[in-house]
Amino acid sequence: MMKVLVTGGSGFCGSHFCADAIRSGWAVHALLRETSSVKQLEELGIQEEVDVHRWNGQQQALGELLGQIQPDVVCHCASLFISEHQPDEVGGLIDSNVRFGSQLLEAMSLAGVDALVNISTSWQYFESQEYRPVNLYAATKEAFRAVIDYYCDARGMKCIDLKLYDVYGRHDPRKKLLPLLKSLADSGKSLEMSAGEQLVELSEVKDVTRAFRVACGHVKNAKAGSYESYGISGDRLSLQELVKLVEKVLGKKLDVHWGARAYRQREVMVPWIPRETLPGWEAEVRLEDGLRNLFETSA
Repeated sequence: MMKVLVTGGSGFCGSHFCADAIRSGWAVHALLRETSSVKQLEELGIQEEVDVHRWNGQQQALGELLGQIQPDVVCHCASLFISEHQPDEVGGLIDSNVRFGSQLLEAMSLAGVDALVNISTSWQYFESQEYRPVNLYAATKEAFRAVIDYYCDARGMKCIDLKLYDVYGRHDPRKKLLPLLKSLADSGKSLEMSAGEQLVELSEVKDVTRAFRVACGHVKNAKAGSYESYGISGDRLSLQELVKLVEKVLGKKLDVHWGARAYRQREVMVPWIPRETLPGWEAEVRLEDGLRNLFETSA
């Protein structure tokens, strides 16, 4: 039986991966901060099947915990996302996206746990350049990538890095566009948006967490010191086309005022195109089908 430790198991993608792993017969451990809620695990009905471990932030405690669990793979989903940060949010981004991951790698190394699946972002490649972060969040994810490189080279860690786009699905507590559009349809209110010419790329959460599971299987058997990176692509369309598809699925015309808002600073007009796809994985859920499931569930 595969044993996996999931950081960020109380978040959207992390909790859905816990559910996917449990369905696959894996032993699932979730590493949570002392203040983290388990509401997501409860909503998915898996709180009794996940072995939850609370961490007090101390390096020694983290090392002892990894030594006790001895997971086959660590799936690092924990992250702090801020699209446009404020000055007082810089420390939080670095603590969550660089410091914690570095502490985790050190604890893994000392405990003899050498397999990591790291979840990062397509926003590390603004305008599809080799490396150009869209925002500080993406820059911190790239900074952690450099830390991973050290542990792979110096400590024999092996890692598969999965770069995500926009993920949607049931039981999403985040304030995202799709639930907002559903709310708009229910209320009949209007919404001011940009011109809507930017392309967006959406992946259904079940496709994404299946990619996590496939990557865990690969990295467990990978060569010591290896690092692989893959983009987890979904359906790509313009924001205007997405709204039209939502209207089709809901059977309602939405009152969207296109061009009423300016594009935000460093708007991603064309998402990054990955060079390689994760071996053994491809997206299965068509966007229209995923939207129907999402909106029927939330009705």
